[in-house]
Amino acid sequence: MLIHADADAFFVSVEVRDDPHLRGRPVVVGPQVVACASYEARALGVHAGMPLRHALRRWPELVVAEFRGETYESVSADLMALFREVTPLVEPGSMEEAFLDVSALDGGSVDEAGRIAADLRRRVRRELGLPVSAGVARAKLFAKLASRRAKPDGLVVVDADTEARVRPRLPVADLWGVGPMTAGKLHDAGIVHVADLCGWTVEALVERRIAKPQAKNLVAIRDGTDDATVKLPGPRKSVSSTISLGRPTRQRSRVRESLQHNVIRALDRLGDDPRPATRVDVHLRFDDGATLVSQGALEEPTRDPATLVGVALAALERTAYEDDGRGIVVAGVALALPA
Repeated sequence: MLIHADADAFFVSVEVRDDPHLRGRPVVVGPQVVACASYEARALGVHAGMPLRHALRRWPELVVAEFRGETYESVSADLMALFREVTPLVEPGSMEEAFLDVSALDGGSVDEAGRIAADLRRRVRRELGLPVSAGVARAKLFAKLASRRAKPDGLVVVDADTEARVRPRLPVADLWGVGPMTAGKLHDAGIVHVADLCGWTVEALVERRIAKPQAKNLVAIRDGTDDATVKLPGPRKSVSSTISLGRPTRQRSRVRESLQHNVIRALDRLGDDPRPATRVDVHLRFDDGATLVSQGALEEPTRDPATLVGVALAALERTAYEDDGRGIVVAGVALALPA
């Protein structure tokens, strides 16, 4: 049995925890682009990715909280550590969500899994001050759908009978990993619900320009043999750091200084990991929400801060950001690591 645990409106929930005066208010976390919106803000129509200035123009009652990347990363680490106290079989999906395999705990029944999920939610609320929604099911798809249905701050348990009844009626557009383009192709083929996949083979779906891995997944979902395995994360492939610059800027000294700090912070986050960096990527976010990545090649793997800073700054110059016309609101680096 699997639990999908997902901290609700993660960035906003951290801000509300640290500033109770924000509770119940339409809060968004910036900068420049909405990174997260409270449920009160979502009720107004605000959504992640919306330019902040547009949101404020339409809903001046919004409360804007500063984006605190280091705080969110620290809370995420605490959240994952708490998940791993329940079971070592944890597959993170993002910084605030994960699948937990609790099949070996207390007999592995759906009722026991539901009890474990309820206890987990209470612990996260008590120890971290965060609301977590959870879904319990046999396979990842239904655990994820259940946690989505449980939001905000709820628990939904899907037993075998419910899964068998609901599975054929699931809209394919709602399936995990099916984007608008794939959904459109399926609809054109007359496939609107999972039940409509009856009689379709992987090869027939591929002929309708569905990618083969997606076609295999769709057939598995139809047959009830979809993914129920938690995959433990291997060694990290990169380590990163980002800094919010506040107001949009193209000031050379500010952007360069932020990248220098980011390189040092990224190296610090490697901790006891002895691997050297093999590449330096510079990430910029502009005030219109657009992002840009510039890669910096290393002659040989290294952890030398001066070398990594030099490569990062050279990658920055190749972006011609000073002549772009837009302002930079977030600057970051990612250090690629060998396998």
